[in-house]
Amino acid sequence: MTKQQKIQSIDVPMALSFFFLLMIGLIMVYSASSLTSIEMYQDGTFFLKKHLAMLAIGIFVMTISFFSPLSLIRKLTLPLFLIAFILLVLLLVSKMGVEAKHATRWIEIFGFRFQPSELAKPALILFVAGYIDRVGKRLQSFQDGLLPLLIIVGLMLLLIMKQPDFGTTVTIAATLGMMLFIGEMKWSHFFSLLLGFLFLGAGLVYSAQYRVNRVLAFLNPWNDPQGKGFQILQSYIAFGRGGLQGEGLGDGTQKLLYLPEAHTDFIFSVIAEELGLIGSLSVVFLFFVLVLQGFRLVHRISDPYASQLALGITCLFGLQACLNMGVVMGLLPTKGLTLPFVSYGGSSLIVSCFLMGILLSLSSLGKETPLGRSLR
Repeated sequence: MTKQQKIQSIDVPMALSFFFLLMIGLIMVYSASSLTSIEMYQDGTFFLKKHLAMLAIGIFVMTISFFSPLSLIRKLTLPLFLIAFILLVLLLVSKMGVEAKHATRWIEIFGFRFQPSELAKPALILFVAGYIDRVGKRLQSFQDGLLPLLIIVGLMLLLIMKQPDFGTTVTIAATLGMMLFIGEMKWSHFFSLLLGFLFLGAGLVYSAQYRVNRVLAFLNPWNDPQGKGFQILQSYIAFGRGGLQGEGLGDGTQKLLYLPEAHTDFIFSVIAEELGLIGSLSVVFLFFVLVLQGFRLVHRISDPYASQLALGITCLFGLQACLNMGVVMGLLPTKGLTLPFVSYGGSSLIVSCFLMGILLSLSSLGKETPLGRSLR
């Protein structure tokens, strides 16, 4: 297939959803960050310029992943996994880790900061997709198929959890769980692991006071409106002020140093305030189309490995978007997750573009698979 044929065969609704999410992100990052940029750097376009630079890198990476053959993507699994693993270890044991907000999630190399846990997302999706395809029905055996996978994946997730980064750990674990559930894994094994993960998650929450505080703020933010509940209450105000049509693009007030993380984790609140319910639902609709087309893609791909890969990427985007929007609307405790393609955040944007390139590349494949039929 020529490059021109590949471009012509991509899933148009998926590509358009991706494009519009990027454009909304570009506009809203500028709107949400301009005052913060002035306060911190005396330049109202500081974060916009950084976002544009990361977007350019993301588009470049996406172009490479889009035109790369599936065989090359598969060969990237081990190098990508090892790089992510090494960076996560270095983050914890070396002075290269950068601490911010009581967490060491960034690593600095030659002046460039990167979040290794973001790299772990594609590394683990590629690894699990390849593992499921390779072992096949042996995955139904706990000792011979499932246990080795759980040990390897669990070690990577443990490193992410040690940063600590509970939100990313939950997102990746849920994504991989969906891949295993749709694959050859026994239902009894799946529900046993799910139950174990829920108990482990509850234990981890109550093992750290800041996580307990997040749960308390989620349950009743009005108990501490100037402390633990401040951020979510400011988000509520943004949604309330937005109404149906919004305050108007650029006219929101919560971004004026009231709402913490307005241009990153809570950018959806700024969208709700400035563009209203109509704008918010438009973003939800774009994610819905992207995820829907992703699942349709899983149905029609002829390669089992590619099916699992498409499933993992689609689940990651869908779960992370749902978790982010659920947090800012007060439906879930805060987790520190970005809204894919929309929030400011270089590591997240570049990795998301890389995965989107793979997903669009897979959309050029045809014919239904047994995995696709099992999703019905």
